[in-house]
Amino acid sequence: DFHIDTPRLVVSHLDSLQDSHCDFLVTLYDNEKTRAHRPAASLMPDREAAREKIESNDLIWSTGYGRYLVSLKTPTNSATTRAEDIPFSERVKAYTKVGIVSLKLRKFEGAPLAPDVGYGLLPAFQGKGYATEAAAALVHWFEEEKGQSEFFGFCDPENEGSKAVLRRLGFEERGVRTIGGLYADGDTIDGMVFSKGL
Repeated sequence: DFHIDTPRLVVSHLDSLQDSHCDFLVTLYDNEKTRAHRPAASLMPDREAAREKIESNDLIWSTGYGRYLVSLKTPTNSATTRAEDIPFSERVKAYTKVGIVSLKLRKFEGAPLAPDVGYGLLPAFQGKGYATEAAAALVHWFEEEKGQSEFFGFCDPENEGSKAVLRRLGFEERGVRTIGGLYADGDTIDGMVFSKGL
């Protein structure tokens, strides 16, 4: 029942056995804002594609690197039951899925040598500070639990929201660069580069 609590959110593992997690990824990746800022190859056409994407996230169990579910906490319905008294696996079912946050250490040829933080939220939950809160919690967890001190962040140079999140996380802007090693097919992207600890 791994999870990271923040004041408003919980960051937890995606579960390929839960259709609701797979369906959420399809919804998250299949919206106009997401499509505008992601390569077509990374889109999620259906539940089974989402299930495969979650299952391919197997390094998360040994290294922590991978993609995590971000959920908005909801208060318990009972005045006599404290949230802490309900097992996390039950509590999380009542939470609202709002997005994903990731920290990935790429292994493809030409990949950056430090992990990169990523995030994506459903449009209805953007602009509320949730991406910053979730990404800050994950970066902090890696600093404290894994001793990780160097991070990258990449985003579309036109994506003002993502740039603002990385700035709020304390990342320094390094300019637009051609970035390789992010995808298995060898494609490069022209992205805004941010770093922390480098």
